Amino acid sequence: MKLAFFQGCNIPIRIEQYAVSATAVLRTFGIELETIDDFTCCGYPVRNVDETAYLAPSVRNIALAEKRGIDIMTICNCCFGSLQKARHAMAGDPHLGETVNELLAKDSLTYHGTGSVKHLLTVLHDEVGTPAIAAKLSHRYTELKVAVLHGCHLLRPREVTRFDDSFVPRITGELVQLTGAANLDWPGALECCGAALAGINEDLSRSLLLEKVQGARVAGAEFIVPVCAYCYLQLDSVQATEKGDPLPVLLYPQLLGLCLGLSPEVLGIGLNSSIADHHISLLESRLGPPTTEKKSRKKARATAAA
Repeated sequence: MKLAFFQGCNIPIRIEQYAVSATAVLRTFGIELETIDDFTCCGYPVRNVDETAYLAPSVRNIALAEKRGIDIMTICNCCFGSLQKARHAMAGDPHLGETVNELLAKDSLTYHGTGSVKHLLTVLHDEVGTPAIAAKLSHRYTELKVAVLHGCHLLRPREVTRFDDSFVPRITGELVQLTGAANLDWPGALECCGAALAGINEDLSRSLLLEKVQGARVAGAEFIVPVCAYCYLQLDSVQATEKGDPLPVLLYPQLLGLCLGLSPEVLGIGLNSSIADHHISLLESRLGPPTTEKKSRKKARATAAA
């Protein structure tokens, strides 16, 4: 299976470990990610300035993937929301479709609406499937507690994103459950991290951040797992500027990758600002013994050899 990897603007420069860990995990399941050099910004920064200027870049990016006959996969919630918004708008507004396709014609492109936009988590959950993931695990976690933070753009508006139930999401929880880690029920899981207010109202942005960190701590979290790239930056980079020890931040493909037997180096865990050597040691020490599937395969190989 091949997918066009849409990283957006932030991840290649500020969170390269998200792309590195996602690529390493998907490679384990035979999924190839193709980089399209002509991909541009999804248009999100101008969403409140001009609707066409916001949507046109996303439509163009989808058209580029359509031209190659492959679907798009993204790991940025903001980009995912923008790309899905573009598909939704183009399907419901013929006039917008004509306008944007006139712009695309200058690049010899046409948007047909045949390409899909997938999120990393739906690729894992729906395309790979939880049984196939479970069969590949070399270890599962024991006694590790994590607090997942979904962010704002993945779940809402659900008629546009079509990712999961906005109020009772299950996909992320089922994926975390595969690793054996305890996915804590905490009040901040579906709330804003405050990143959108950075540079506008710094006090409120910081207050929302600290509220999430404190909420996760009170729930008993040892690590916080943001799905959103902006939530990651807020929790990993901005939290590091606060006094005291930060609550360590781990990306989901890093968590899953450890259970697949990938090393912290391969997964770029050392690039997480909030994670120190003792956090990595904790992650490695909490991995349980080889899974039943791995034990069975090892026994089968031994029997065949005899």
